[in-house]
Amino acid sequence: MNNKIKKTLAEIFSVVLELSENTDFVSLRRITEENWDSLAHASIISGIESEFKIELSLADYDRLSSFSSALLIIKEKHQWMRP
Repeated sequence: MNNKIKKTLAEIFSVVLELSENTDFVSLRRITEENWDSLAHASIISGIESEFKIELSLADYDRLSSFSSALLIIKEKHQWMRP
């Protein structure tokens, strides 16, 4: 996956969850990150939709449970949007 996508997504997670740049984002999960509450979840979703110009479904909201799952959702949406 494009490094720019990973970097942009890491920036969203960093800002919303107040994480340092040195965070291991690949292992970041909702169940283990104490700052990832319902408000943070909504902010992450909003950030993803805004930055990547995609619309997430309610099913995507539930699937978004880690940094890795967010990458997968973005990849799926971009493939779906291709002509």
